[in-house]
Amino acid sequence: MSASMFRRRASCALLACLLALAAAHARALEAPAPAPSTGGKGFIWRLERDSHTGWLVGSIHTLTPDYYPLPHAMERAFMRSATLMEEVDQRELASPEVMALLQNKGFYQDNRSLDTEVSPETFGLIRGRVERLGLDLDRLRRMKPWMVSLMLMALELQKGGFQSALGVDRYFFDRAPQFGKKFRALETAAEQIGFMADMDAPMQEAMFRASTEGRESELAQVTALADAWRQGDVEALERVLLTTRRAAPRVYDLMFVQRNRAWIPKIEDCLGSGACFVVVGAGHLIGPDGLLIELKKRGYTITQE
Repeated sequence: MSASMFRRRASCALLACLLALAAAHARALEAPAPAPSTGGKGFIWRLERDSHTGWLVGSIHTLTPDYYPLPHAMERAFMRSATLMEEVDQRELASPEVMALLQNKGFYQDNRSLDTEVSPETFGLIRGRVERLGLDLDRLRRMKPWMVSLMLMALELQKGGFQSALGVDRYFFDRAPQFGKKFRALETAAEQIGFMADMDAPMQEAMFRASTEGRESELAQVTALADAWRQGDVEALERVLLTTRRAAPRVYDLMFVQRNRAWIPKIEDCLGSGACFVVVGAGHLIGPDGLLIELKKRGYTITQE
């Protein structure tokens, strides 16, 4: 396989899980297996203020068929909504412009390589994960650490049966035209790539290490997250999120705190238009910097359904 062909295939694999970052890189290493939910509530909250009603849904961006059908509360709220709002317009992800941007931002364009830009210890961790997946390490040497991190995650999840096509956001995005829903995006695909590509070298390395260190594989981590999500177990996901905050505080600030702040005005505008159904990564809803707390501060009555 030529280098250019490998880059195209690598880019496609990475795009398949770009939106899984917030959930999968939460590093569910110390989180215990979630206990069965007794309340029967899903990862969806009804938001009410000034006679307007909307909903905020926490998504797991890559799932298996075992997690379907989705909770009835999500289906009911979606059918009552007028507008679907998500992190990104998923049609952008396959565009030639985004593919070209990903190849430009995700690969070194000079004489640098992965083994010269990360510590020997981190490179050893990369080598171990690459070998377990049966890949050729030389094919990845031109990738930047953030892209390697997401690339390996994508491949491991695909191997375990998780598919971005079955993610919660994708499910509602695909159904929106059928039911005449308007659509709004919180970010562009280029912005999402930029969040990771603009990380300095220490942040990129921290991002990789946060997803690797510990006892469990990426697949086991995402499975634990998805199980907690299915049971509406907010406390379990909050424990995971706090682990990320401790392990890689600068990555947490960039990927959660800053983006949440930028989203709030856009979410409020959509909610003000009436019956807005907002779907974002589950990690963005919870914790001390989460959207639920911020919206409550702004006078919304919030009810888990």
